[in-house]
Amino acid sequence: MASLNIISSIIAILLISSAIPSLCKSHHDEKHPNPTSPPSQKELDAREKYINSLPKDLIKFVENCTEYLPIKCGEKVINAILDKGNNVDKKCCHDLVGMGYKCTKSIIKVYIGLPEVKDKINPKVIKSNAKKVFKKCVNSDKKNKNDHSAHPPPILP
Repeated sequence: MASLNIISSIIAILLISSAIPSLCKSHHDEKHPNPTSPPSQKELDAREKYINSLPKDLIKFVENCTEYLPIKCGEKVINAILDKGNNVDKKCCHDLVGMGYKCTKSIIKVYIGLPEVKDKINPKVIKSNAKKVFKKCVNSDKKNKNDHSAHPPPILP
């Protein structure tokens, strides 16, 4: 049950994003309700059924690899992936890189299979954007490390 709560928290972060409609297939507003509206009981049941159908090792892996990613950073990363931009600050990029690309891919795998979004998004676009955001964060993190090594912090008396 604890893993269900963690996965549900990750899913909530993903669904909070107002950027989902920009990635949806055409005529989104005509076919689908607002993604920020509260889910119905039917949607909650479908989500729980989906999560329970996932391999337990995947759930455990996602649970462990996201343990140290702050919620605010998770929101920034997800928004960057959904917006196709890179509004992820250096600290969050560092946390994302520390989490690892395998973890990022696993989260995206869970997300694109969610019943409430799987017919509304293009999985290839989401995967591509996730890869781009991660790559930008790796470059930012390398640059940040190089900047710090070129200018070591002063030694205090």
